[in-house]
Amino acid sequence: MLGKLLKYEIKAMGRVMLPLYAVLLFLAGFLALNLRLGMNPAIRMIVDKFAVISGFLFVIGIITVGVVMIVMVVQRFYKNLLGNEGYLMFSLPATTLEHILSKGISSLIWILVGGAAGIAAGFLMVSIVSDVPEFLRELQQLREMIFSDRMGEIILVIVLLIVGIMESLCKVYAAIAAGHQFNSHRLLFSAVAYIVFGIIETVISLPFSSNGVPFGKIVGKVVDATNLPPAGTMWILIGIALIGMVIYGAVAWYLLDRRLNLE
Repeated sequence: MLGKLLKYEIKAMGRVMLPLYAVLLFLAGFLALNLRLGMNPAIRMIVDKFAVISGFLFVIGIITVGVVMIVMVVQRFYKNLLGNEGYLMFSLPATTLEHILSKGISSLIWILVGGAAGIAAGFLMVSIVSDVPEFLRELQQLREMIFSDRMGEIILVIVLLIVGIMESLCKVYAAIAAGHQFNSHRLLFSAVAYIVFGIIETVISLPFSSNGVPFGKIVGKVVDATNLPPAGTMWILIGIALIGMVIYGAVAWYLLDRRLNLE
């Protein structure tokens, strides 16, 4: 049943996210084309105006994609399981865990697709703006970095990214389920629950702080491919994220399975 639920979720989110990703790629190409044409002194004065407009539209596109993704993650869980559709969904021959997994895996897939779309947009812009030989050299450098002796570290970064996203999704689901225990102002209480979860995480992480900086802050270093944390540190971060994912997932499961309130 999980496969059927997942197929339905992927299609439901795809109807919204795929067109947005396509628009983002178009805006990236439009911006890059204007920047490329702006290199010609003869038409620079004319093209510069379009470059500013296209740059503004591209930034708006990125923000829109991010906001819509957040809204879709919340809406698909809240409306589909805890709204009027919940009566139908929980009458299906599927367990509560399968419902949660279908939401989480589908959201994870579309977030990763969004990341891939962002990377593709970057490559598209570089390929248009840069000279072809320079672009080919950059691709070669990227290939060498990926298939170098740091391949193991890069895989750990990808695993950490995936587990971290799943932990964040489970945290959102747990907060929504907690907020739905109240009879009114459920979205408000869900937001409060999310903030409380964050405070609890901060308090728990204090013993692991170093120089006043929470241990989890080291995750930010992962985005710097030239200065990756040691493999041991990344394994610890993956373990912490897994623990958080299990805890938040268990909270969401318990509240949906044992304390479901559709009134």
